[in-house]
Amino acid sequence: MNSLNGNVQTMEMGGCPSAQRAGNLHKLAAVARIKWLCISRNAMIMIGPVLVIGMVYVCKILYGINSGGTLVPFLRGVLLNIGITMNICAEGFIMVGTSIAEEKESHTLRVLMTSSITGMQYFIGSILFPFVMLMAVNYIVLFISGIPMDIVPWIPFFFVSMVVSLTSCVLGMIVGICAKNQMNANLISYPFLMVFMMVPIFGNMSEALHKISGFLFTGVMTGMTECLAAGETYVMSPLDMAVLFGELLISVLVFLVLYKRNGYEKD
Repeated sequence: MNSLNGNVQTMEMGGCPSAQRAGNLHKLAAVARIKWLCISRNAMIMIGPVLVIGMVYVCKILYGINSGGTLVPFLRGVLLNIGITMNICAEGFIMVGTSIAEEKESHTLRVLMTSSITGMQYFIGSILFPFVMLMAVNYIVLFISGIPMDIVPWIPFFFVSMVVSLTSCVLGMIVGICAKNQMNANLISYPFLMVFMMVPIFGNMSEALHKISGFLFTGVMTGMTECLAAGETYVMSPLDMAVLFGELLISVLVFLVLYKRNGYEKD
């Protein structure tokens, strides 16, 4: 926290644009450091990605034993869908939301609210490490799911995974700002999990759920993984683009409004 105060003072003392840019970067780095310390010291948060990867790997072994050692495309799709969807939703909402609620509960970031930290600076600094972790786990799940790597459209996969992970992080920030404490953050996360995780996972079991899934950012990701599992070429439709960017934009705007109106001042 002392380093953060020093960074803020440095920026405020600099009058030239270059000094202001340096000060902004210092403040952004300070927020990112605080967020990483908060996340890395929470064992329950850090164990989440490991559990997702372990679950996919164990299920792959069990499915392989039951199917004679060879996974059919359907089972590969199930592994990939469950792993990536759980990672995006459970880790995105809970990791980001719980960390913000913890800081809000312990008042560790109150200095940020009095040091000219903007909503966008706090936004970028808060999601930096969770976003990187979500992207890394998505790729690990892709590799261990058994999908042939030569059929993966790497650029579309990276693009969709990036937007989906970013949207999940923003929704997690909204959860954290609205929550009073960590327990409350978990309770607020459940409706998000039920909609954005369960609907795409069970979309193939119901025509109605499948249609709803198409209007969810996680449903777009699920649609891509289903194509990969079936060995089909994935083509992003205009609806997919609208869903991805529309829900991301709405999430960012809602966060900025909540941050400006109350943020950490609302206890």
